[in-house]
Amino acid sequence: MTRRRLLRVIVPLLAALVVTLVVAKATARPVASRAPLVVAATAVPAGSVLTPADLKLQQVSPSAILPGSLTTVGSAQGQVTKVALSAGSPVLGDEIEPENSAGLAYQIPQGDRALTMSVNGVSGVAGNLAPGSRVDVLLTLSAQAAQNGQPATPAESTIIVPDVAVLSTGLAGSSGSSSGYSLVTLSVTPKEAATIALGQQQGSLLLLLRPPGDGSKPTVQIRVGGIVP
Repeated sequence: MTRRRLLRVIVPLLAALVVTLVVAKATARPVASRAPLVVAATAVPAGSVLTPADLKLQQVSPSAILPGSLTTVGSAQGQVTKVALSAGSPVLGDEIEPENSAGLAYQIPQGDRALTMSVNGVSGVAGNLAPGSRVDVLLTLSAQAAQNGQPATPAESTIIVPDVAVLSTGLAGSSGSSSGYSLVTLSVTPKEAATIALGQQQGSLLLLLRPPGDGSKPTVQIRVGGIVP
C-alpha cells in the first residue's frame, strides 16, 4: 500500500475516533462526588455519651458538609454531647467533648457515687494522693470512760471501706494546705458512702494509700482497753 493510500485510510479513521470521543464526552453524565459525614442516628439529649447506636455515616455532597463536621464514627464515639442532637443532624466537633472534660459525673463508674471528705497532711497521706490512686479508709474511735451506767469502751481502729478510687483532690475554698489539697473525692458505693459519713460523725478518718495492683480487701480491727474512771 502506497503512502498516499495509507493516509487516505488512516486520516478518516482518526477523524471518526475524535468525533466519537467528543460526542461521548458531551453526552456522558457527570458523576457527582460524595464525601462521608457523621450524623446522629437518633435524637440524642445534651450530656449524653455517644455510642455506636447513636451515630451513622452518610455519603453526602461535599457542599453539604459544614465546618467542623466529623467524617468517622470513631471520632465521635465515647464523646459527650454539649447540645441536643436531632436525628439526622451532623455531629460537629465543637458540639461534643471528651468525658474527662465534661465533668466529674462522667468519671464515676456505674453504681458508684462521688463522696468528698476533708483531709489534712496526715489523713491525706501527705499530699501523695492523685486521681486514680486507690485507698483504704481507716476509722479510729477514742476510748470512752464508763458513765451513766454504761461500761467503758476501748479505743478502736478499723478499716471500714477498703480499696476505693480517688476521683479528684482539691482545696476547700481559698484555704491553703501543706499537703497541696484539703479535700479528697472518692468513688464509692452508696453503702460505702453511708459508712464513711457515719464514721466522720463518730471518730476520725485516715486514708491509706494502696500500692498499684493490690486487690486485697483487708478487714483489720484493733482494740485497746477502755478508760477506767
